[in-house]
Amino acid sequence: MATPTDITFENYNGSWTMDRTISDPTDPILAMQGLSWFMRTTLAWVTITLNTKQYQDAEHPDDKTIQHIDVDNIVTGGVQGTSEARVTDWKKREHSDTIFGRVEGQSRLIRGSAKDGKVRPDVDVCTRIQDEKIGRFLRGEIGADGSETEGFLVDPAGEGFGEGEGLWLQSWVESVDSTWTAEQIWGFETINGQRYHTRRVVCANNGEYVLARLVYTFVPPRNEDEDIAY
Repeated sequence: MATPTDITFENYNGSWTMDRTISDPTDPILAMQGLSWFMRTTLAWVTITLNTKQYQDAEHPDDKTIQHIDVDNIVTGGVQGTSEARVTDWKKREHSDTIFGRVEGQSRLIRGSAKDGKVRPDVDVCTRIQDEKIGRFLRGEIGADGSETEGFLVDPAGEGFGEGEGLWLQSWVESVDSTWTAEQIWGFETINGQRYHTRRVVCANNGEYVLARLVYTFVPPRNEDEDIAY
């Protein structure tokens, strides 16, 4: 199902499942992160559901740029899922992940501007590899294969989040116990005529990197009346 247009990064509340049929392969990313063949094979067959909740930071009620975004990753097939508690203040926070081990992550909300006639997110690339393809991919200019894409939708959101247009989330994660890094831009894109939640991912390790766009289908809330047995 398409993601409703009223869900943006001012209101990132909902549930999504990853659609492997229109996402890029995840195995190259998982391999670069050091996951075993067995774990990669297992994850290739499970269903991954994201349950997200966004709310204002209680200590900064007047600063819209500081938001809390909690994400529960629900995984089928007996694989233990993970939970993320993100704060969009770009401060480093360590987290112990059941799949990826100890990581140190940062998150922030970013806006965009028109530099080529089209509004795209203003991404300050963190990945430590000098290749313009990385920035172009994260901004939505190209796909993982290098072909040009329409890129992210520019939602009418972001008032009070600084100068610019639209609103996206940038995530930067470094492994504590290994050498890989992962950079992501979260947003929404039109694919096959429908609005999907997408995450553009750059995973790097020892001078090499892989790109992938992950696509998520919206799961509408369940009607509690439908769960009542008469």
